Amino acid sequence: MNHPHDYMEELPDRPPIEAIRSLSGIRPFRVVRAIAGEWLLIAAAIAVCQTFWHPLLYAVTLVFIGARQHALLVLGHDASHYTLLRPRWLNDAVADLFLFWPTFLSVGVFRHFHRDHHRYLSTPKDANRKLWRTHTAEGEVAPEWLYPKSGRALFGKLALKMTGLRGTSWVIRGVLSMFARPEFRHGSWWFVVARTGFYAAVAFAVWHFQVGMEFLLYWVLPFCTWHVTSEYIRLICEHSAVPATVAPYHLTRTTLPRTWERWMILPRHIGYHHEHHWYPSVPFYRLPELHALLAQTTFAQHGHTSHGVIQALRECTVARHDASQTASV
Repeated sequence: MNHPHDYMEELPDRPPIEAIRSLSGIRPFRVVRAIAGEWLLIAAAIAVCQTFWHPLLYAVTLVFIGARQHALLVLGHDASHYTLLRPRWLNDAVADLFLFWPTFLSVGVFRHFHRDHHRYLSTPKDANRKLWRTHTAEGEVAPEWLYPKSGRALFGKLALKMTGLRGTSWVIRGVLSMFARPEFRHGSWWFVVARTGFYAAVAFAVWHFQVGMEFLLYWVLPFCTWHVTSEYIRLICEHSAVPATVAPYHLTRTTLPRTWERWMILPRHIGYHHEHHWYPSVPFYRLPELHALLAQTTFAQHGHTSHGVIQALRECTVARHDASQTASV
């Protein structure tokens, strides 16, 4: 059973194909529950902050909503692999309306880059190199993605993300991407019309109900600050300075987050990243089972698992890690 985004190189030790096929079954109720749950949490956070307004409460709310926006994109990431819903047109429609368009992106744009990240991980064909600008035109690792780096440099990168400058550019680029190349538009201008209509409807609602300040405080600022910061942390954990030495185990890290890290940085089982890279057909809610299955293979000896985001980040600092500097996000 091959998935169109499968890693192109041979994997060292595969579980029985029947087991992978079983884990790849889609359960729509779990998907709907996850999407609705994230939106309800966002609505509840806004209601609480508005009712009991205080600057410190708003700071907590900003981080919490930014984390939920990240969770929406994690669910959208599943849709990019066609593992959210069946049929595929429904998969993409739900992903765009409830996950990607609200976060200034589209499933088509993300899939265009992400599929080749899976197929050609850590090679010149890895499209994430272009999406995240991890390499220069000469093929060298860009300084931002050069790991391990000092703890002070890492902290500086995270602090810069929290300023909102990078997030603002993401919003602008994301909205404009609908007018870019045909593959970003699903090959049709109807997609541009639909997405433009979505943003026009949001703009009208914000104007009509006079909630411009609320939209800025509870959607734009969380997206541009904590969402961007938590996503950068996740990307570091996924592929930077992995201690494993045996190929291809050295390309990807699995990070098992603590409870607060799961809520604020690695939602919806996205920390099971090694498992996901090898078997993108398995939806997010079956990844713990896939992890247990791979534990019965050579993954147990050669795969690397970090127990917590803090441990993963420590492994990416010069003081904790002496591997060669790499980047393969």
